[in-house]
Amino acid sequence: LTYEKGNADLGKETARTVDLGLRKTDGDLRFAVNFFLSRIDGYIYGNTLDRHEDFRLIEYTQGDASFAGVEAEASYRVSPNLSVAVFGDYVRGKLRGGAGDLPRIPAARVGARTSLDWGRWGGFLEYTQVLRQSRIAGYEQATSGYGLLGAGVSYKGKMAGTDYLLYLRGSNLLDKLGYNHASFISRAAPIQGRSIMAGIRVEF
Repeated sequence: LTYEKGNADLGKETARTVDLGLRKTDGDLRFAVNFFLSRIDGYIYGNTLDRHEDFRLIEYTQGDASFAGVEAEASYRVSPNLSVAVFGDYVRGKLRGGAGDLPRIPAARVGARTSLDWGRWGGFLEYTQVLRQSRIAGYEQATSGYGLLGAGVSYKGKMAGTDYLLYLRGSNLLDKLGYNHASFISRAAPIQGRSIMAGIRVEF
């Protein structure tokens, strides 16, 4: 639960950003890497003034901020039917002038995925490790790291000239308890536990 206090005196934000990317999209080995740096004068954010258990008093305020981040993914096709990939992302956000870390900055993530396609059948297995986030603003709590295991299988078919896809997917199969650091209510509403979803998608 949050009580948000506005501020009619807020001014404009001014941002200077550099975004660099490198991609390879042909061949068995493919990858994409993106870097960004951003300096924002008058950055508007929700600053927690006080907190009692899960109740927060938030005032929107401004400060000069810096952001830096990287996002990367690489995949390799081992055979016509099998491919593997690794991926990760990281972002750092802080107020300039030694004024501290910005609130609700997501934790870094790294992961790996393997995908299998065999005729009309497909499947994947994926593991993502969310790292601990200990660079926190006032009234925030550090969030521990946790691992997410996902898997799925699918079948592509056609009936009466209509394409369809049957799928079965599972997420957080290890039923790990985790908290999304970017959420104001992360302690009251942890990430979703183990879930299994089945469905059909029809293309007309």
